[in-house]
Amino acid sequence: MKNILFVVGLFICSPLFAQKTGSLTLQFHNKVGTEEVVLNDKKYTNALGESFNITFLQYYVSNLRLLRKDGSAYVVPQDESYFLIRQQHPESQKITLNNVPKGDYVGMSFVIGVDSLRSASEVSKRKGCLDVGGDGKDMYWAWNSGYIFVKMEGTSAQIPLTGNRKEPIFLYHIGLFGGMGDKKTLNNIKVASLNFGKEKVKIKADKNVALGITTDVSKLFTGTTNVSFAANPTVMAGPYSAKIADNYASMFSYEGIQK
Repeated sequence: MKNILFVVGLFICSPLFAQKTGSLTLQFHNKVGTEEVVLNDKKYTNALGESFNITFLQYYVSNLRLLRKDGSAYVVPQDESYFLIRQQHPESQKITLNNVPKGDYVGMSFVIGVDSLRSASEVSKRKGCLDVGGDGKDMYWAWNSGYIFVKMEGTSAQIPLTGNRKEPIFLYHIGLFGGMGDKKTLNNIKVASLNFGKEKVKIKADKNVALGITTDVSKLFTGTTNVSFAANPTVMAGPYSAKIADNYASMFSYEGIQK
């Protein structure tokens, strides 16, 4: 009897019975409307007719889920599910998810920013792009114990030089996950949901599929609320940050399978 159990166990643990997986690469293309983001020199115009350029752009995506037609999902393991997309570093705009179970997928979702559990976790749980002493150091509010989800900086000639403002600079640093304990804050965590439409994404064993995703960063200041650089040049942890977060909740769109 023991021999029979041993043989059965051998078959169950055999590679023949192991779940077959492939990989999925996501290429993020940062744009302002239909125009590519070019730092520093390129001029754009917002919905209110204000001209601007972008000098700095970064944002987190996390907690990725790949959705099947039957409603089930493949959830990327938590410790492998945090990415910081940096306009300054093109290599960061391409991320690869490994060990994705083979099958057909019809959509995906992800958090724009960092979830509250990881934001409040001990430092040992926040490595890689979440390391506040390393890759994540310019995406964290030490005074607020939380990550900046989306960070955009630039200039606009329409920003008045008043008070201590010597340059027409705008700073949009949007975060806040709800706070911890008695220290409650706004909760600006948003979830992006992308539908692949009629195009099923087929993951095959030991194969890679590449998808394109557009990030229209003009949505930070265009949408439910049209944001004026002149009226709101600095937005961080105040109540107005919720309006910008509501705007950028729709800034991602699916481009299609890429060769």
